Amino acid sequence: MNRTIITLVGKDNIGIIAAVCNYFAENDINILDISQTTVQEFINMMMIIDMTHYKKNFKELTEDLDAVGERIGVKIKAQQEEIFYMMHRI
Repeated sequence: MNRTIITLVGKDNIGIIAAVCNYFAENDINILDISQTTVQEFINMMMIIDMTHYKKNFKELTEDLDAVGERIGVKIKAQQEEIFYMMHRI
């Protein structure tokens, strides 16, 4: 399994989750886990995705998510799971 951590932060708006999930569905990316918090008008979302069937490379994923985020007014970041855990270990 090729797992990646996705984080999304920004001002909440209609269609944010749909835009991200549609991108994943169109690119054969499976969402394994998702957590979302909204505080007043702001959204913070974290997802763990499986990129096993994704046909592009990681750089293309980050560029595509940057474009999706720009279109919907949020910041979306992707980190490979092993790097994420190394950065956040105590």
